[in-house]
Amino acid sequence: MNTIEVAFTLSPYEEAVADALVASLGTMGYNGFEYTPDGFRAYIPVENYDEGVFAHWGMLDYFSALYDIRWAAKEIEDQDWNRLWEENFTPIVVDGRIQVRAGFHEPLPGVEYEIIIEPKMSFGTGHHATTALMLRMVLDYADRICGKRVLDMGCGTGILAIMAAKVGAKEVTGIDIDEWAYRNAMENLRNNHIQDRVEIRIGDAALLEGEAPFDVILANINRNILLEDMAHYVGRLNVNGLLIMSGFYQQDLPLIRQRAEELGLVLLQEKEENKWTAACFYKKETCC
Repeated sequence: MNTIEVAFTLSPYEEAVADALVASLGTMGYNGFEYTPDGFRAYIPVENYDEGVFAHWGMLDYFSALYDIRWAAKEIEDQDWNRLWEENFTPIVVDGRIQVRAGFHEPLPGVEYEIIIEPKMSFGTGHHATTALMLRMVLDYADRICGKRVLDMGCGTGILAIMAAKVGAKEVTGIDIDEWAYRNAMENLRNNHIQDRVEIRIGDAALLEGEAPFDVILANINRNILLEDMAHYVGRLNVNGLLIMSGFYQQDLPLIRQRAEELGLVLLQEKEENKWTAACFYKKETCC
């Protein structure tokens, strides 16, 4: 099965913009990425490729007003993607306490938590700033996650669901709209031997209707979806529960905070890395 390679160039190059585009493409069926000095290359099975989506891709329109972004697509022969991903995937350590690695890497002695992720794409392996920020938030609120019911919304590889289980969550549910993410997350659950403690489901925020409330909701998605779906999250969050979100820039925090406060949430903490932000809110007793 052949693959479409789409090469993007950005001028001037800014890593945060490339990261945002990669994250967005990851929700559109692209399942492999390779960064270049002036952009990145994205890969998608040829039967799933639709050139027309770029004409209606809002994020591309937004950044194209600020940067010179060019792209070119070509069909390439199928390759040993696992080998390519392995060559470009390096283990990371978060705050000296979490090691995120692939199964072919050696474990690092002395870390408290180890997460094994199959390197099928760069987003959702801990290398992206928002994933690392969310992992730090899970560490910060581990005592409020332990023994509780947790939702990982837009779970991707399942890395946050896995981390929640490892700090002692009683029950974890991960939801993602993408079937590829579902399959990869299930594989990662097995690699971490927690498949009996985490449930992965395919769908969007509509799946939350009728769901029992959660004590903690993790959502590392993007600004627009967070704003659109936040009411669904709050509706399924227990009183005094935590809603931890990332996937947006520091400059977007006031907008995220305004929407959260409209829904009765209170900001507890924020973290920033490479212009990306994660924010933790809690639900007041008087919340709707």
